[in-house]
Amino acid sequence: MHVAIDASNIGSGLGGDETMARALVRALVSGAQPDDRLDVLLDDGAMLEGDRVVLRSGGPGDGAGLVDGASGVGGGATVVVSNTPRRGGSRHFLRELPRWVASLRPRPDLLVSFTHAPIRCSVPVALMVPDLSFEHLPGAFPRSTRVRLRALVRRQAASARGVLTISGFCRADLVSTYGLAPDRVHHVPLHAEPPGAAPSATAEAEVRQRLGIEGRFVIYLGNLHPRKNLGVAIEAVASARTRHRAMADHTFVVAGATWWGDPDDGGAARRSVPDGVSFIGRVSDEDRHVLLAAADALVYPSRFEGFGLPPLEAMARDTPVVASNVTSIPEICGDAALLVDPDDVEAMADALAAAVTDRTVRAGLIRAGRARIEHYSPARTTAALWEALHAMADRPLQSRITAAGRR
Repeated sequence: MHVAIDASNIGSGLGGDETMARALVRALVSGAQPDDRLDVLLDDGAMLEGDRVVLRSGGPGDGAGLVDGASGVGGGATVVVSNTPRRGGSRHFLRELPRWVASLRPRPDLLVSFTHAPIRCSVPVALMVPDLSFEHLPGAFPRSTRVRLRALVRRQAASARGVLTISGFCRADLVSTYGLAPDRVHHVPLHAEPPGAAPSATAEAEVRQRLGIEGRFVIYLGNLHPRKNLGVAIEAVASARTRHRAMADHTFVVAGATWWGDPDDGGAARRSVPDGVSFIGRVSDEDRHVLLAAADALVYPSRFEGFGLPPLEAMARDTPVVASNVTSIPEICGDAALLVDPDDVEAMADALAAAVTDRTVRAGLIRAGRARIEHYSPARTTAALWEALHAMADRPLQSRITAAGRR
């Protein structure tokens, strides 16, 4: 099977969107068979090593590169990487992406594209739609973004060969909101990358010093987008510090970047920030690992999520999670998080205090979190993605889909 994927948003700094693209590239490459071919479009600042996409430290690339089975990629599949400068906005989907797809020889069976498809495309599209938050929370998006998403995503989802999405919640939402046939919408769950070794005391001390973090802390990790509900989380942490003595010395660390330069959520929070809250901006993957492992708990108060990866990342590091009980979050977290109404400040504060200070509650969350991570495995992502692509291409499914991958 010949699959092309537009992964040029890797390196964009768009948080979950970039993480999702990395996960799908990894699943494509790790599950490819010797007779498969993958064409991967990356930005000039990215490269493929094995089944990982990494950012270059140097300048622009030198065009297409061929990676074969000798490097451990895809069991001997042919993987061709093309690098091109990614330009934001409509130019990418109007000109650059269609031009790249048209240049591919032989012609791919499918193109995997994120959120939008090329305006004109010479091959069938597998469109990844991670969520429909712009349909349900329109006020959380700038008008121009909201209008574009509402106008294009519905139309392109209907015309695509099939639609990929990242949770059962989103699959049901796409079927209900857009009236898509259920057999055209495929659930491909994400996974948390294995965290590797626990950070050393030296590494943690260096990160703390560099980012100005002292003492015990709880963390929010994600974009500073209005739907993330950060204001309620700040109130909840302040309440927990006031009402629970064991929380009084905890800092609330907020790690993430503001989208679109819109200050409505992050900027407003900064202007009225109470004592004990530290905004540290977007962090690297390495710092993310250290901070999640060092935190006493993760607070994830979002009003709308298509998946919500930070809770799984925290669970992978034995860090308890307090999260909202709406959209996909209960599906992803199961019994491995304390789930609360995203509008109930006091319930969030009490849950946070329990996750941090109650040894029995904390031990139960850590134990359940380890089991939850096993449920959302890289093998499951790989199996679901290749199964969906074979269904869209109407090709027999090969033996790559194992019983372990179907868990």
